[in-house]
Amino acid sequence: MLDTSDVPGGVVNIVTGERDLLVKTLAEHDEVAALWYFGSAEGSAMVEKASAGNLKATWVNNGRMPDWLDDAQGRGRDYLRRAVQVKNIWVPYGA
Repeated sequence: MLDTSDVPGGVVNIVTGERDLLVKTLAEHDEVAALWYFGSAEGSAMVEKASAGNLKATWVNNGRMPDWLDDAQGRGRDYLRRAVQVKNIWVPYGA
């Protein structure tokens, strides 16, 4: 599906393996811009600690698992706000 879509290559990456081992590596990696983690409270703390060195944007659940079938918990304005980032680009001109 992604191969035939308009999504550029590298935008969606699916990584499989042991969750907490992989997420630590992703949180520490300088080329990963942001990370969402839904798991244990210990894992959430590890993600925030590991990503502090490169100022990575994170969203963790601190061990509180949402009900994915409930519209209020499984989607909505908070997800949209976390998934979309607006950046201002300042272009200097003139003398």
